[in-house]
Amino acid sequence: MGCITFEYQYMVDEYIVFNKTIVSGEFSGSSTFCLSKDSLKEAILSLDEMNSRLSGTYQINDYDSNDFVLFEFLKHGHVKISGQVGGTHNRQYLVYEFSTDQTLLGEVILSLSHLSNS
Repeated sequence: MGCITFEYQYMVDEYIVFNKTIVSGEFSGSSTFCLSKDSLKEAILSLDEMNSRLSGTYQINDYDSNDFVLFEFLKHGHVKISGQVGGTHNRQYLVYEFSTDQTLLGEVILSLSHLSNS
């Protein structure tokens, strides 16, 4: 099982900068993530639709690096969350993958919505 959290940092022009923390098994990592307000709104809408349909995939990409989060619905309401914490240009970065149930996706949508309103 794993966990993903987002914490608002600051805003630059039309870009929201936040901290993304991943816990995947015994490993964890954090990185600064940057998205435009429009990209964040698109992510919220797409993930909400995916959660309603209980199917689909969606990837959120950091504006400044190759850091990303990929959400993939599996069978029976399970969701695979995978990606990379930190860009490969960093000395250290974490490639991760974990499966969870659909309730975590609802929490992710709520968390991203809070960022959007910051």
